[in-house]
Amino acid sequence: MFAPPVFWPALLGVLLLVAGIICYRRQLAAGSSHDAFGLAALGPVLVAASLAAFAGEHFTAARVLSQLVPRWLPGRLFIAYFVGVAHLAAAVSFVARRYVRWSSLGLAVMFGLFVLLMDLPGAVMHPVSRMNWILAARETTFAIGALALYAITMRSRSPRWSALLADFARLWTAGVLVYYGLDQVLHPQFTPGVPSSALTAPWVPAPHAIVYATGVLLIVFGVGMLMRAYASIAAAYGGALMVVLSIVLYVPQFFRAATISDQVVGINYVFDTLLFAGTLLVISRAIREAGTLANPGFVASTLDPQRAASS
Repeated sequence: MFAPPVFWPALLGVLLLVAGIICYRRQLAAGSSHDAFGLAALGPVLVAASLAAFAGEHFTAARVLSQLVPRWLPGRLFIAYFVGVAHLAAAVSFVARRYVRWSSLGLAVMFGLFVLLMDLPGAVMHPVSRMNWILAARETTFAIGALALYAITMRSRSPRWSALLADFARLWTAGVLVYYGLDQVLHPQFTPGVPSSALTAPWVPAPHAIVYATGVLLIVFGVGMLMRAYASIAAAYGGALMVVLSIVLYVPQFFRAATISDQVVGINYVFDTLLFAGTLLVISRAIREAGTLANPGFVASTLDPQRAASS
């Protein structure tokens, strides 16, 4: 537990999570069933905690992570450290609610570069690899989630673009949830939540039933997001499902790990799932605040200034 590759990611992740809950406690207390009882307000907090944990990994395992950087890029070790600093800076920004517009935009660019430089080339080179496409979809969703947070910060300045970004995030995420749900149903031997190549831990009771149920729920939430009237609540409950899986399955799995390597893997599962949860919750809030839930004609009205003025 006190080995640097375990201690620092866990400490940074937990510290930012606790600080975020304190800073967002009023929004959490004001929640209702429409936003998973306030959980949607914690979307930026879950994203921040996950980024902080991954920053700790970049600081303690920079040489290992630098091997993932494309070989043609100079300063691969520097890039590994820089990504860690960027993750931590964005995490602090989200929790403190300062400069969120710029940090969310920068985070979207960073995840977009991950997709373009690593995930998408890997998927294209190995098109039959299940995990390459899953990773590409996941990292793209993280980038789009950051854009959704940017859309929230721009709602008062540019409601038209805020609504368009929220709608784009809605459609993309709906497709990813259906894709992930189908993958879970087709591969029930693997861990539930964000699809992976790891088998469900032996201590988990009725593992196939949990994976099937998770897959069906993801499909239902994905289909729900295709309908504007249900999009925000579907995304919010999708995020809530990921939070439950993190707490019930992946946190205990971390504490059951016998080696440092297994503990690092456990941290990755906890905060990967929380990052996906936070992304869904941010997108839920973006949809709701942009008006796509309360007023289905909002997007059209923002494209027509005269209609917007008369509404």
